[in-house]
Amino acid sequence: MAVARDGIETATQTPRRQWKNRLRAVALCLALAACQASPAVSLRPTPHSLIYSYMMAHGMARGAVMSGGMTPRQIMELIVVDHAALLAVAREMAEPSGGNMHAANDAIIRLVALTQPVDGKPQAPAQPRMPLTP
Repeated sequence: MAVARDGIETATQTPRRQWKNRLRAVALCLALAACQASPAVSLRPTPHSLIYSYMMAHGMARGAVMSGGMTPRQIMELIVVDHAALLAVAREMAEPSGGNMHAANDAIIRLVALTQPVDGKPQAPAQPRMPLTP
């Protein structure tokens, strides 16, 4: 509120003060908008994150085999899917494209799906059908 010469407050502001307040409001909005303008984290996986994902999935596959409880058929399926995931990641590294990235992600997801035990805990090692020594 502005004060008139005779000491009475008036509800009007001077035009200069109005422009200052408007400029401050615009500056504040611009400052807040700048914080939202560019995200700091990209959600698109990089080739390195794809390699890290494959290495973690491969380690999970090794752990699943070592924990036991897998039949020879399951182990062979795991080996085939692991090899397919490795080739898909290598293809993405050699020729980066959206399709290759999608194929590599899908292959890693299939590999992780095969490594999860049904009941969520390690299983007892499978007993060999035939003795290893004659």
